[in-house]
Amino acid sequence: MNITLCLKRGLTLWRARVRPLLSQNYPTVAESATTSKQKHAMSSAYRGGNSRLLAKSLDELGRPLAILDWHGEILFANAGLCELAKTDATQLVGQRCSWEIAADDAPHAALLTSLAPPVSALEGQIVARHLTTPIVFGSTATGQLFIPLRDPSSTLAMMLVLLGDWDEIKSQLPHLRNDNPLLRRPTDEVLVRLRSQWSSLDGLLPLLGESPAIRLAMQRAQLAIQGDSNLLVTGPKYIGKSDVTRGIFGGRLRRMGVPKVAGQLFPLDCSALDTELLLGMLEVFEGRLRASTPRASQLLVLEQVDLLAEGAITAIIQWMTGHASECVVAATSCQTSADLSQRGQGWDRLVSLLAPVEIHLPALASRREDIDILVQQVLSAQCNKLNRSLLSLSAEASDLLTAYAWPENLGEVQRCVADMIQHAVFSAAVQSQHLPVSIRTFPGSVVASEQVVEPIKLDDILLDLERIIISRAIKLSPRNRARVARWLGISRPRLLRRLTQLGLDESHAEPLSDDEE
Repeated sequence: MNITLCLKRGLTLWRARVRPLLSQNYPTVAESATTSKQKHAMSSAYRGGNSRLLAKSLDELGRPLAILDWHGEILFANAGLCELAKTDATQLVGQRCSWEIAADDAPHAALLTSLAPPVSALEGQIVARHLTTPIVFGSTATGQLFIPLRDPSSTLAMMLVLLGDWDEIKSQLPHLRNDNPLLRRPTDEVLVRLRSQWSSLDGLLPLLGESPAIRLAMQRAQLAIQGDSNLLVTGPKYIGKSDVTRGIFGGRLRRMGVPKVAGQLFPLDCSALDTELLLGMLEVFEGRLRASTPRASQLLVLEQVDLLAEGAITAIIQWMTGHASECVVAATSCQTSADLSQRGQGWDRLVSLLAPVEIHLPALASRREDIDILVQQVLSAQCNKLNRSLLSLSAEASDLLTAYAWPENLGEVQRCVADMIQHAVFSAAVQSQHLPVSIRTFPGSVVASEQVVEPIKLDDILLDLERIIISRAIKLSPRNRARVARWLGISRPRLLRRLTQLGLDESHAEPLSDDEE
């Protein structure tokens, strides 16, 4: 009876207290799986919503904004940037921003050039840049803000680029209130201005610069692209005359809407051809001429026309006169048209046919303000070709490159940049030790830095000099002041006053004789 009563009371206690407690703290396997799925679904929804909310917030920012990776490719473009470029994000994401002048037929070439981070930003600084010209037509942004984002290993991972009003950007960064020029490079501003000023830059690398001669050459090249006249490009060896000729030809094809494969460029090296061989090559080119294509899409290039054989001048003049309506003729020469015309024997007639437009490229040594721009362009192009991050130029390296004579002009620049990239493997910037030995040891490469001139305290110097002279005179006659005064050409009272003023009376406190010899 007692046992039965105990069992009943135990069962009642189990049902009333223990079982509800267990079911509350230890759910079943099915219940556990359901709870886990709900939590995972909530986490996924939160992450997705976070990305969408971030993109929406950046779109509503009201300012053009882009995020670049360490290669310079656009990872994100907000609605403001897409509206500025008059396109959608799918056309911008994946495009690479670089200081290498993009091809004119590349989409959004001007925007990609202007979004490229300046050197200071690539070195890890927050940089604000004042835009003196609009990055694209219709843009009202007058300033850019570059914010580098680094990973835990201090490697540049991403770059945030924001466009806006310059005064507002500067006011939000107190350390930039004075527009510190050390945070900006003139090269960056020059490239933005060149891209916004000229309609075509593709293939015109030798014409990038700020010197007056190069500005005139670029202006004439733009005029040549808009027309279909013959062309003469002059300048020293390895300055890029052939590149300019091909760049103008490519610009004409783009202007006419003719594909590159449909254009015909036929180069002839005049230095290696005699009269008979030259005529044979002209017949080959004549057989390739197509009457159905525009005249400007068929170009005969006479390389090194200044080395043309004297007997071939009359033949080339007759050929050009007979085929003037079928093709365009361009020529390169180390001598200018004025120098060629003075040769006589038909040269003046040949020059008049070749040079409706003449473009002259001076040697790099005579336009040092262009060297930094050219080096940066070649450096950007080769870094992009090797698919590595853009290298910057340190101030010391830039000074050495600018001071160098560059006897082989642009050709030597390209070889020098390739050497720099090979040596600057573990560096984000090209330092002086990465430059070729010929540049580092060039006599003119010792650039005189601005010296700090300390003010001269003339009175102190004169006092020190007087103290030395009187001390030496006293040593010669330490016991006779009158003799010392006579040697110094002053009176004895004056000597005594100067000894007191200069603090020499204590150093010579021995009793002195006033006798005179």
